Amino acid sequence: MTMWWLLFRDGGVVIIGASSLVHARLLAAANGLGRASHFVEGNFIDTERLSPIPPEFVGRMLSPIEARQLQEILDRKPRGHGAERRRRSKPARP
Repeated sequence: MTMWWLLFRDGGVVIIGASSLVHARLLAAANGLGRASHFVEGNFIDTERLSPIPPEFVGRMLSPIEARQLQEILDRKPRGHGAERRRRSKPARP
């Protein structure tokens, strides 16, 4: 199932699994996680970025502070990842 990052007016965020953005909004509202009228935007969470999300953060309203901290974690790029890829792709010198 696809995971969605739903942002609400007060800065709170809900991370929820759903088949589409509309479905995610409906599930959040139906489960009392956020008011539909307070929804601001929603974003698909890439599967590569799911692993650092703690399971207890899924399916509940995150405070603005928790959401900001999680966003910082998700925005970090693995150290040296690009350099390692470049080193492997260079042909060996004779």
